[in-house]
Amino acid sequence: MKKTLLILLFVAPTLLFSQKSAGTLSREDDLSKTAIAMGDDYANNNHTLWNEKLSDKAIVRVNNTVMDGKTVKEVFKSHHTIFNNIKINDSYAHTNYFKGGDTWTNNWFTWEGTGNKTGIRTSNRSHFDYKWENGKIVEMNCYFDTTALNMELAAQ
Repeated sequence: MKKTLLILLFVAPTLLFSQKSAGTLSREDDLSKTAIAMGDDYANNNHTLWNEKLSDKAIVRVNNTVMDGKTVKEVFKSHHTIFNNIKINDSYAHTNYFKGGDTWTNNWFTWEGTGNKTGIRTSNRSHFDYKWENGKIVEMNCYFDTTALNMELAAQ
């Protein structure tokens, strides 16, 4: 047992320090701040940042359903006809600047809204990933539970 602990004591630091960095990560950069601001833009039913930052031709996966950026912008706007009192809370974002040149922002937040038909208040933890090129989002992955949305759409 002592030999195993001694081996781990000497090998672990070597493994830890010999790994090469894949890039850098920042929470204070403009892209991370923009991702959080886009949540506020959406919640306020403004969509100015979305129109500016999300390319109409972006590849967007919403729970693995693929669509383009132009369609997603319209879908996000439509949420305000299905729900009221929409809020984005507990938003956290960081941007990964990969050595290979890709730049991705990861954003976690809690979406809240009250269904216009059912009156049910929903809280939904969500995760979005944004791939940036020349200041525009060219790829986006969105993951969230669609139960409340489906319930509201069925109640229409």
